[in-house]
Amino acid sequence: MDAVAPDIAKKLLTRDFANLVGRGQKGGKLTRTERAMLQSMATGTGAAPATAASYVELAAVLGITRQSLNTWKKRKDAPKPAANGLHDVAAWQEFMRRNDLKGGELTPQAGDIETSLKARKLLAEVEERELRLGIRRGEYVAVEDVRQMWTEFVAQATAMLRNKFEQELPPILSGLDATGIQKEARRAIDEVL
Repeated sequence: MDAVAPDIAKKLLTRDFANLVGRGQKGGKLTRTERAMLQSMATGTGAAPATAASYVELAAVLGITRQSLNTWKKRKDAPKPAANGLHDVAAWQEFMRRNDLKGGELTPQAGDIETSLKARKLLAEVEERELRLGIRRGEYVAVEDVRQMWTEFVAQATAMLRNKFEQELPPILSGLDATGIQKEARRAIDEVL
């Protein structure tokens, strides 16, 4: 299978992203893969591919200029292409780290920034819709409801403990030694719990 030219791949990904945007805006569900792709596009931290088909593609993946890459590939310790012509991205990243190479870094193009912003907006919209749907299904509870229920349970537990230790236990504990008092107190606590 022939390698896809970078400009064609970019057009295909843009088209795929447009389809994803359309589905998200209509309230359609996203798969985990689509969601991960959307999150990586929104943050601009898409995972780098394992290999690059050409030096042009390798420079784009590494985020450097082709001129920097052309200079570096002449070094003796520079990674060589595989027998099939593919370039190992991880090897080049290690080479750059090992030699503290930065190169002429590429600035993001306006289209990339716009795509990233659209992805972030779509991700926020999808998360908001999923939250609303979860609330309708009863998967979430309002904080105030939790506070109210918790307050009621604490009040019930406090009333039961007060009743046990202020009303029921004093007559029982009156003639017991320390060990007996401790035993009765444990039993009373266990009953309340």
